[in-house]
Amino acid sequence: MKKQSLSIRTKILVSLMLLFTVTMLVATFTDIIQENNVYEVGFWVANLGWMASMYFDGKKGGSTQG
Repeated sequence: MKKQSLSIRTKILVSLMLLFTVTMLVATFTDIIQENNVYEVGFWVANLGWMASMYFDGKKGGSTQG
């Protein structure tokens, strides 16, 4: 089994996605912060950036076994 390494760019984008996901969940289910569309937009921008980063790194979306 080959271990995949992620670039720094990909790690940053995934971290941003996680940050925006947590803020969306906190805003939705608690009164700590107000709900704002910026969190959702930030999540989707980070998601698209992550896909582009994986493409430029030469990673494919599916897993291959064999």
